Amino acid sequence: MFKILYYLLKAILYAFQSKKELIIKNLLQEKEIEILKRKYQKLVKTKRKDRFFFILLEQFLNIKNLINIVQPQTLLTWRDDIIKNNWTYKKKKKVGRPPIPKETRELILEMKNNSLFWGAKRIQGELLKIGIKMDKKSVWNILREYRKKGKVNQSLTWKKFLKAQIKSMYAMDFFIVDTISGVRYYVYFIIHHESRKIVQFAITQNPIQEFVRQQLILFKEEFNEKIFMIHDGTGEFIQNYKALGISPVKTSTRAPNMNAIAERFIGSVRREALDYFFIFNQKQLNNILTEFVTLYNERRPHQSLEQNSPFGYIPQTKGQILKIELLGGLIYDYFRSTEVPM
Repeated sequence: MFKILYYLLKAILYAFQSKKELIIKNLLQEKEIEILKRKYQKLVKTKRKDRFFFILLEQFLNIKNLINIVQPQTLLTWRDDIIKNNWTYKKKKKVGRPPIPKETRELILEMKNNSLFWGAKRIQGELLKIGIKMDKKSVWNILREYRKKGKVNQSLTWKKFLKAQIKSMYAMDFFIVDTISGVRYYVYFIIHHESRKIVQFAITQNPIQEFVRQQLILFKEEFNEKIFMIHDGTGEFIQNYKALGISPVKTSTRAPNMNAIAERFIGSVRREALDYFFIFNQKQLNNILTEFVTLYNERRPHQSLEQNSPFGYIPQTKGQILKIELLGGLIYDYFRSTEVPM
């Protein structure tokens, strides 16, 4: 604004100059403009305040034919634009809905993946319970975006399936033990997922379907509730489980993690017992496994059970600390006793 006033004052001063001085200055400016035009062929950029200055001068003097940097028609266009902008009603910028917070979007994804059968309306209701009000269409749009990115689960995950059925979930498997004379024994066992209890084990040299079937019949005599039995795809496990009242859950090929709890027991019994013995016969193997399984079920702390045992125990705080040798001194079981040892 100060520059415009400066130029106006300068124009007034020109009015008091001699005609000779004005002609010389005019010729000089025209020559300078001609030189600048040759150097800069591009269009000259003007600012809003520049345009306002030219239009203001136009009110006092017809400068359309005097101006050099733009065409006369351009000057008229600038004037019309300024008048239009001053008299045209300016609408307020439309403000849309505020963006949905990232935490809410991630919560919607979590709800969907945790409960695959929930739709947008069901999730909308769940959000209302925790004070988040949202349109059903917005929930649907968020889920659609996550589906495009492949973040919405298409089916129940293996981990979630195991967690939902854990009370009635068991696993069975074989592991091999070789004697020093070259005889190979197969140890069959069943483990309960929730308690980690070894509910049954047996030793055989012929791991055939009939052997597995007999073991399952003995197992069902003790457990009459609905049973899901995890097993791999080896031939001895392929049979009619429906007749036994058992729902089989076959693991995928080369996927040991799908039967991780059974695999973990095999690793424990080898590391803590069998790896330290020369096995001579089936009787010796049975004695070692019986002693280890008893310890495993009743006294051994399990990390997955928060250092408790499958049968459970109450921590002892009083009495003298004693220990019992197990497996020939390979393992010691510590406990407290209030009785004075003889």
